Amino acid sequence: MVTISSLAGLTAMDILQMGHYGYTSAQAYVPVQQPEGDQIGFAFRLETLATPKQKTWHTNETELEELNEEIAAGHSFAAYENGRLTGFIIAEKRDWNNTCYISQLTVAASQRRKGTGAQLMAAMIAHAGTLNVRLLELETQNTNVPAVNFYLKHGFQVSGVNLRLYDPVWCPGEVAFYMTYTI
Repeated sequence: MVTISSLAGLTAMDILQMGHYGYTSAQAYVPVQQPEGDQIGFAFRLETLATPKQKTWHTNETELEELNEEIAAGHSFAAYENGRLTGFIIAEKRDWNNTCYISQLTVAASQRRKGTGAQLMAAMIAHAGTLNVRLLELETQNTNVPAVNFYLKHGFQVSGVNLRLYDPVWCPGEVAFYMTYTI
């Protein structure tokens, strides 16, 4: 049984024990610019990739320190099963725009598609309601179809796109999707 509680902090070992720290996707949401009167909008076409995209993140010491600073603010949650960390969601309250920004949602590779992510997201949505923020917001990649679909399933909407956020040499074909959930 999974238990959700406040996240007190993360260690490098916690992250290593998660297994594959990233995603694999055989598809990508490809943005297609469409004129709308005198405006330009986007539609998204789900395409099968010639080669599945696998991305692995590596968290260095500096990034781990930054994550722990965010966690210390008290807006992050952990999932535990039999006392073992199986997932976490890290967020920060942003007073300047009255939002809560989710910087990371990670579920252990062995626990994906078992409801842990949904439980963490439910805890975050409930917590955001107590903060009286107007939105939860996050950024993901068009190539991370499992994440995009998860967020859509939980009521998030694509609210922005940045076609040039990622370096095309290091991240070919990647487009930033900004997604929001209205509280």
